[in-house]
Amino acid sequence: MAFSDGDPVTGAMAPVFRKLVPGASGLDHLVVTGAGHFLQEDAGTRLGEVVAEFVTRE
Repeated sequence: MAFSDGDPVTGAMAPVFRKLVPGASGLDHLVVTGAGHFLQEDAGTRLGEVVAEFVTRE
């Protein structure tokens, strides 16, 4: 999961998501600084790098 440090909508829900989403437990969860609720728009390049790294991990 990836979160923003400036998300006024779901930012406070990050700990809940980590507990409830299957497979999320025990993984590092990125917090992107300087972005808001629309992470893909505010920090699209950084989010793309993180997703690409995750899906190519062995």
